[in-house]
Amino acid sequence: MKNKVFENIEFFFKKPITAVIIGIFGLSLLALPYLYFENNSPLLLTVGRLHPILLHFPIVLLVLLLVIEVLSLFPSVSISMGFRFYLFIFAVFCTLLSILSGYFLYSSGEYEGLLMDQHFNGAVFTGFFFIASFVLFCVNWSAGKYLYLILVFAANAFALYTAHQGGSITHGRNYLSTYLPAIGQPKLVKADSSQFLYEDVVQLILDAKCGSCHNTLRSEGNLSLVTYADLFKKGDSGKMPVTVAQSLESEIIRRVMLPDTADDHMPTQGKKNLEPDEIEIIKLWIDLGAKENQAIQSLENKRVIELADGLSSSFSKYKFKARLRQLTKQKLDQELKEIAEDIEMVIKLDDDGEYYTLSNRFPPAPFDGEKLEKLKPYLDVFTKMSLVSTQIDDSDLYLISHMPNLTELYLQKTAINGDGIVLLSSLPKLKTLNISYTKTSDKDLIDLLKFPSLREVFVYSTNTSNEVVKAIGAHKNSLKIYSEEGPYF
Repeated sequence: MKNKVFENIEFFFKKPITAVIIGIFGLSLLALPYLYFENNSPLLLTVGRLHPILLHFPIVLLVLLLVIEVLSLFPSVSISMGFRFYLFIFAVFCTLLSILSGYFLYSSGEYEGLLMDQHFNGAVFTGFFFIASFVLFCVNWSAGKYLYLILVFAANAFALYTAHQGGSITHGRNYLSTYLPAIGQPKLVKADSSQFLYEDVVQLILDAKCGSCHNTLRSEGNLSLVTYADLFKKGDSGKMPVTVAQSLESEIIRRVMLPDTADDHMPTQGKKNLEPDEIEIIKLWIDLGAKENQAIQSLENKRVIELADGLSSSFSKYKFKARLRQLTKQKLDQELKEIAEDIEMVIKLDDDGEYYTLSNRFPPAPFDGEKLEKLKPYLDVFTKMSLVSTQIDDSDLYLISHMPNLTELYLQKTAINGDGIVLLSSLPKLKTLNISYTKTSDKDLIDLLKFPSLREVFVYSTNTSNEVVKAIGAHKNSLKIYSEEGPYF
C-alpha cells in the first residue's frame, strides 16, 4: 500500500501538465515584489514572525541538494533517485513556506528600505530558480541536464546573496563579510607606557559594547559614540552622554547602571552588558576630567592603573575589533573613490569626518539615474548630496529616499517636476531641501508637511505661489520656505 502511494506521488509530479502548472507558479513568484497588500491579519502577521525560524530549513536543503548533484557527477557515487526526488519535494515546500512567511512579514510594514527590498527580491529569484530546476528534474529531460545543474547553482547563489542581505538587516551592513578585511593583517600592539585612558581604554569599551548601535552608519537615538567629540553631542534624549567631572550626572553612566529590565537600560536586551570594572573605569575617567589625551601612567590614581591592567585581556579582543572597523573604513574609502571616478562626481568626507558628501565636479559631467544606481550599496553613508544641473528626475527620488542619514539635498536645475517630492518624506534626518529652478507646483509643496525633520526649503523660480508658501509656514512653524535661490553645495 505504501509503495502504491509513493508511485502515485511520483506519477503525479512527473506528468507534463503538473510540470507546466508548477512552472507557471514559479514564474508567478517573480510578481510578488510588485504585489502589495496591507497585512492586518493577526494570523498572517504571526506566520510572518516565524520567518526567521523557517528560513534555515530551505538554506540547508538547497546546499544539500547541490552537494548531492555534484557528487552524482562522479561514476563511483550512487545516490537513489527516489531519495533525491522526495528531498527535492520537501526542499521546494520549505522554500515556498519561507518565501510566503517572508512576504507576510514584508507586507506588515515593520521592515522597509533598500536592504529589505534586495533581501526579498533575492528570495523570490531563489524560489524561481529552484522551482525551475525541480520541473526539469521531474520531467527527467536528459537534454537539459546541464541547464538543470546551472539552475541549481543559480538557486544556491541567490540563496547566499539573500542570506547576506538578511544578515545585514538583522546585524548591520555587510555582516557576513565583516571579518574579511582583517585576514592577513598584522596585529597592532602599543606599549603600556604610551597608553591613553580615553583612546586605549574608554573608547575601546564604548566601541565594543555600544558601537554596534551607535556608529557612523547606525546611530540609534541619533547618537554616535565613535569619536571623542560625539560624547559631548546631544542625541534624541536631549542629553549629552558625558558631563565632565560628573560621572553620576552623565547619561551614559546612568543608562548602563539601570536594571536590565528597564526600558532605558543600555546596551539593549540581547547584547552583552558592560562589566563592573568597565563601568568603574569610565566613571573614573569622567571624574578625572574626561580628557582626550591623558596618559595612564601619568595618573596618580592607582585604581585606574589597576583596572586597566585587569582589563588588558579584554582590551586585546576589543583592539582587534577596532582595527577591523578601521580596515572596513579604509576599504569603504577606496570603494567610494573608485565609484566617484566612475560616475564623474566628487565624494569626500563630511565636516564630522564620519559620513560622506556627494557633489558635482567643475565643470559638471552628465549625471542621471543610471549613475545614481551605482550608489545603491552605499546609500547609508551620505549626509549631503548636491545634484545641481544633473539629469535626475522624479523617478530617481525613490532611490534617494532610501538614504537614512541624508540631512541636506540640493536639486536645483534638475529635471524633477515635483511628483516624486513626497517620496523624500521617508528621510528621517533631512533638514535642508533646495528645489529652485524646477517645475515643482503648489500641490507638491503641500507634501512638505509630511517631512519629519525638514527645517528649510528653497523654491525660487518654481511653479509655486506665495499664498501656499505662507499657508504652509503658518501650519508648520518649524519649517521655513524661502522664495529665493538658496545655497549651493
